[in-house]
Amino acid sequence: MSRRAWLLLASALISALLCALVLRGVDARALATALGAADGLRLGAAALLALAVNVPLSAFALTWALRSHGAALPLGSATRATLGHLALHAGAGFVVGKGARALHLTRSQGVDGKAALAAEVSLLALKAVALLALAGTGALLEGALWALPLALLVGLGVLRWRGGKLGALVTSFAGALAMGLGQVAVFLLALSALGAALPFGRVLELFPLCLLGAKAPVALMGLGLREALVLAAFRGSAPTETLLLASLLFSLTEQVLPGLLGLVFAPRFLGKTLHL
Repeated sequence: MSRRAWLLLASALISALLCALVLRGVDARALATALGAADGLRLGAAALLALAVNVPLSAFALTWALRSHGAALPLGSATRATLGHLALHAGAGFVVGKGARALHLTRSQGVDGKAALAAEVSLLALKAVALLALAGTGALLEGALWALPLALLVGLGVLRWRGGKLGALVTSFAGALAMGLGQVAVFLLALSALGAALPFGRVLELFPLCLLGAKAPVALMGLGLREALVLAAFRGSAPTETLLLASLLFSLTEQVLPGLLGLVFAPRFLGKTLHL
């Protein structure tokens, strides 16, 4: 087996172990009852919103990230590349997914290779900053002041940018911010579908931090790790079964469903990327 295959196997095993740990002591009957009573319309809305986050919003942010590095790409082409890389992004990890999309843009769309890779790296950084910005906003809404030094650091970072690329970078950041807010909304819809009502400011403060923590490359699609972080962050805010199920539903709508959609476009994507 290749090193990549061993890493995927290890991450899958870690996810299975983490899921077993968070499920230990949880009433399976209560989980099934809560899922059976869930509001289907709100879950459907969560699934549609997750697709909007992963396809058009992601493509929009990518387009402007490319412009910030001097490369132009039509939104339609960015959307097709984004659809094609979804399965790799979900199954093989964001490093493989983003790297494959950058390679696809270079070989299929004629985008400069360095610009494509730099845009993907910039977009990953912008998404992380966007999640921190959302968490900071939630903290301020909840009366916490830890977000003020963070806002100062982000502002100083923006001021370091010079020239005509700043506008494109800010627009890409707006797209990343919309993606992060969409992810928070998906989690809120999952909670609402299960009959739980958590304060918006608290969810806005803590859930983006859970998403950031789940990006650590140790668990497959963050599965298990994200659930453990959610249970720790929101302990006492809602029943354990509700929090766990909401996090699993988020994983399903935000990770699994887009990955399955990506399988439809993956053959053409890989064919053009690898010149098959």
